[in-house]
Formats: sequence, structure tokens, C-alpha cells
Amino acid sequence: MHKTSIIILTYNQLNFTKQCIESIRTYTKKDTYEIIIVENHSTDGTVEWLKDQKDLKVIFNNENVGFPKGCNQGIQIATGNSILLLNNDVIVTKNWLENLQIALYSDESIGAVGPITNSAAYYTAIPTSYQTIDEMHQFAETKNKSDSSLWEERLKLIGYCMLIKQEAIEKIGLLDEQFSPGNFEDDDYSVRLRLNGYKLLLCHDTFIHHYGSVSWRENVEGYSKLLTGNEIKFKNKWNTDSSSYFIHLDIITQIRNELPLDLNKTLNILHIGCQSGGTLLKIKNEYRNANLFGVENNNFSMREASSFASVEKEYHSKNYSMAFFDVIIITEKSLSLDEKLLENLTQKLKSEGLLLLKTPNISNIQFVAQLLNGNNPFLFGNQNYYGISQIQDILSKLHIKYEVQAIKHTQPKDVQEVIQGFQHLFGDRIKHQIETSHYLIKCKLLDHHLLSIIKEVIEDNSSHIEELNKKEIEDIIEAILFLNNPIGIMHKIAIINFTNGNYEMVLPYLQKAYELDPNNSDTIFNIAYVLKSYGDLELANQYIEWVKEKDNELQNLQNDIKIEIEKKNNELVFLLRRFEYDIALEETKQTFISKLSNGIFSEEQILNKIQNSIVDKIKVLHALAICCFEFDMYDFVLPFLNRAYEMDNHNEDTLYNLAFVLISFDEHEIARNYLNKMKNKNEKVLELLHLTEGVTSYE
Repeated sequence: MHKTSIIILTYNQLNFTKQCIESIRTYTKKDTYEIIIVENHSTDGTVEWLKDQKDLKVIFNNENVGFPKGCNQGIQIATGNSILLLNNDVIVTKNWLENLQIALYSDESIGAVGPITNSAAYYTAIPTSYQTIDEMHQFAETKNKSDSSLWEERLKLIGYCMLIKQEAIEKIGLLDEQFSPGNFEDDDYSVRLRLNGYKLLLCHDTFIHHYGSVSWRENVEGYSKLLTGNEIKFKNKWNTDSSSYFIHLDIITQIRNELPLDLNKTLNILHIGCQSGGTLLKIKNEYRNANLFGVENNNFSMREASSFASVEKEYHSKNYSMAFFDVIIITEKSLSLDEKLLENLTQKLKSEGLLLLKTPNISNIQFVAQLLNGNNPFLFGNQNYYGISQIQDILSKLHIKYEVQAIKHTQPKDVQEVIQGFQHLFGDRIKHQIETSHYLIKCKLLDHHLLSIIKEVIEDNSSHIEELNKKEIEDIIEAILFLNNPIGIMHKIAIINFTNGNYEMVLPYLQKAYELDPNNSDTIFNIAYVLKSYGDLELANQYIEWVKEKDNELQNLQNDIKIEIEKKNNELVFLLRRFEYDIALEETKQTFISKLSNGIFSEEQILNKIQNSIVDKIKVLHALAICCFEFDMYDFVLPFLNRAYEMDNHNEDTLYNLAFVLISFDEHEIARNYLNKMKNKNEKVLELLHLTEGVTSYE
């Protein structure tokens, strides 16, 4: 059985200490732990309370020695084979220690583990919605089920709850007390563990509650100074800072969106500017078969990332074969982004590969503010900054498709006021630019095979059109946009398809050409001509009407369309009047249904002509509804009857016909409402009423 020495430092905050210790007693198996309290000279009654607790080992200090030294005091009297550093503002939960121990001892290479929580740094917190401690425990119970698939290797763990093997402590030593009174000692210890060959795990199968930094809330300014000072100490010791462990979650989200998780698929991923490898390691935890490659010029960070990835100091294209990578990530600020470099990188991508570029925005308010204060933020440091226009100019020269996402962060109130001032002076566009801290650009290669098919279609007109039509129209159009004269190419492909009878492959190209240039007369002529051939004369005429200055060819087409519209209108009125006067009804029905089913007449046109050209409108609407019902064209039946009802909601024939049709559609309740409105309830009406009530036989 594993025994854990739980070390808790106290300095005032008695209420939190009581909650913490009580939760350990309640949710931890007896005989699997000991609690060691290092009391840092509290003045709020903590000392007196601790003296009454018989199950605790307590070290009473005469001064506040800080977190690192206090933890070291506890470690030196610990008897467990694992040490757990625990803040006193924590409430532990069911199965918490058992789950952490299972993870810690799952492999000899594991040196330390930590849980997830509601409030902690370095991507350790998860979203929660509980409002009370009872609800928190219910939430934790859904999470705290041991599951090795939920263990995530991390570069560092947070010291609010960190379970460490005793043998690892014996190997690497105690916490570094130069970080007293606290902060960065857990970063430092994480580094030392990994440099000695140990792995760190964040256990997503263990949740505890953390109030968060309660000992620092009363002195925010002092906390900030301490944080800055200790980061300098950390940097001096390791030649790196906390930003080296940054995880680009926005980049990982893009990868998830483009590459569905496939545990059996092997991916090759390169990160230029990988720092200590936090992003690569996060990717590895999701795509377990990923081969990781990095480029990093900081020696220490390169050494850290090399423990799980193949890392080079500089990018050399010769080190990687063509079409090798599934994903290439660029976050290196010192890298000069130019057409030659990006073209080289795209050659290293597989055909379905993904290039993700994240760069600081040169127009960001932070840079603008420094310039206005007389400082040049770009003068020092080996970094390159880009604006959105510059990025788009570089990318437009490559055969790639790309999307740009603006990344913004919440700004303090005084900065927001400055942004509003710029917005007032220069408009909304400048507001968007200066709010953006970074641009994240997602690039994908164009399908070169598709491009070659398009070019072959353009050159020899039709022999490859069927091969092209097997591709998705959206992909074809996207590829065409990267070629010279895209509107002309879309016209040509549309005409070839029209000539070959591939009518469904015509309008999408012409409509895209119209989006690109709504004033192009060739586009409008072709759209109108195609719509005319499809019988959609009104829409064809509308397109031409939008042109203010029509050439002779367009004017002649419009004249032909207007003649056909007049002819079609006359033909429709002629048929409607034959219904009105009961002339050759069977022949009339056949003709009408043929025109309707072929789309020559639309519902809107028919209703419009009845309104303007027919005397006995309700009679004709009934006749059309009955005709459509007989020929199984049910979509038109209710619209005609509903229009008759709108004209006269007391007409008994209309009420009866509506009820009859609705019953056939199993809409019995609505049908019954119409029948109940009828004054003359003859035998036929009563039969329908019986049907609406579920009666199928009558006497």
C-alpha cells in the first residue's frame, strides 16, 4: 500500500484550513496518508486550533518562512513514499488521492501528477457551473473515475496540489528556496523533474476545488512584484521564462477542426518556434501516434522539447523530405516571413496538409501606444511584426487557400477608451485592427490535380468536362479563384456544361461570376440566356433590368424574353378561363398539369393571373386544387384552397374541400374546425365529421 505525506502550509485563513483538512478526513482512505502542517506564524487562531488536532503532525514556525522553505520542512519529516504539496484553500473530493496514486505509480517514468480544478494556472482549470460545495462534490463524482486515457503529459504542474514520488525528491533534492515566499518554485521543480528523466501528468480523471490565491488577495501589488521578481530568478537560472511553456490552444483547435481524431493514423507535425514544446506535447496527448518535430533557437527550451520531439536549432529545408508533414505550425517571431520561405514550407506539406501561422499584429494598440509615447517597440529584439495587408500580399503570391482569424484580448478600461477615440477619428475598421493582438492564418494547399483538369478543360473545351464534374463545385470554384481571369473561366465551364446538357452544372459558375462582378455584361447575358432556356423568364428579365446601360445584344435578349413572357401569360390566362367556363376540361387539365410539373407556370404566377384576369376566382381556385389533387401534385392543393378561403372564409365549397384534403393528409383536428364552420351540414359533411372522429363506417 502506498502512503502519502500531505504537506499543507498555513498562514491565517483558518476557515479555509478547516475545510481543507475536513475534506481530506472525509474523502481519503484511512491509513493511506499522513497530514503534515507547516504553520507559518498565524495570528487568527490557527495555531490554537491546530494544537487541538491530534491526527496532524504540525511544525510551528516563529516567522513566515514562505512556501518553498515550509514545504521543505514538511518533506524532511515525511514518512510516506510519496509527497503531496497541497494549498490550504483546497477542498478535496471522493477518490481524489486514490486516482492520483494510480497515475503516479502507473509507470516508473512518472515523477509527479496533479489534478484538474476550477481555478488554477497553466490550463489546469476546466469550466464548471456548480454554485455550492454540495454541487461541487456531485460534479467531482462524475469526473473522479480512474481512466488512464484521461492522463495528459505536461511540461509543468501547479504546486497547489502536486503529488511527487519520494524517490524523485531524493534524486533531485528539495524545493529551491530562492523563490521564497512563493511562485515559480513549482515551475522550477517541474523543470528539474523532467531534466532528470521524469514525466509529469495532469490527471483529467481527478477533480478538486480550489478557491485560488487566498493568501495573496489582500496584497495584489505585492503579489505582482513578487511574481515579476521570481520570474527573473527563474529566467536567470534556466535561461528561459514562463512564456516558453505556452500552449497555443487556438492552433490546436484549428487542427482538431481540420483533422478528425483517428487514433490509428500517424501524423507528422512540425512546429517552428516550438519553445519548450508545450503545444507539441498537447497535440501528442490527443493524436497519440503523432511524430513530433520542432525548431527552436533557445538552447534550454530546445533541450526540454527534445525529450519528446525531434528538434533542430534552425529550420533547414533539406532536413525534411517533400510532402512529409500533415501540419506545419509557425509561431517563431524572429522568422522572416517571405514568399520564398512559405513556398518552401508548402512543398513540405502533404496534399491535404495544414499550415498554421500565428503572428503578432503590428497595428495592435499596445504598439501604437508605445509609438505615441515616443518609444519604438520594434527597435530592439530579434522579432518581426506584420500587418494584415502585408500578410495577405505575401500569401496571395502562393498557390494556397487561406483564412485569417483575428485574435483579441479583453483590454483595461483606459485602453478601451483610447480605442474608442481612434474609432471616432478613423472609423470602425481601425477599431478592429488595433484591438487585434495576433493574426492566426490557416493555409491549405490547392489541389494541383484539380487545377490541371481545369486547365485542360479550358484548353480543349470539353473532353475533360466529365472528369471535372466529378469534383465538388465548391472546390472547383475555389481553385478557379486562384487562376487568371476567373470570371472568364467560369463562363467557359458553364457554357461547356450547357452545351453538353449538364444543366445542373451551369448556374453555380455563373452565379459565382456574378458575385465577383455584378456589372459584367457577359455574366448577366449568360445568366439571362440560361434562365430563359429553363423557362424562368421573369428572373431572367430581372437580371437584365438591373443593368442600367444595355448593349444591343442584351437588349435583343430582353426583347425576346418579354415576348415569351407575354406569350406565356396569355397561355396561362387562356387555360384559367377554360377552367372558369368548363371548356374541354379533361384536355385543359392535362395541359395545365404538364405546364405546372415542368415548371413553366409557377404558383405565384397562377395566383397573380387569377387575381387580375379571372372573374369567378373561387371557382377556378377550386378547379385547380381538385385537378392537382387528382394528379397527385399535392404541394399545390392547399395553397389554391387557402387563397380561396382568404377571399371568402364562409364559402361552403371551400370549407368542404379544405376539410376533405386535410383528412387525406391525416390533419383531422384542423379539418374538423373547417367542417364545424359550415352551416349546411348535409350527409356528406356529416360523413367527413365522423372521419375526423375516427369513425370509419356509417349507417
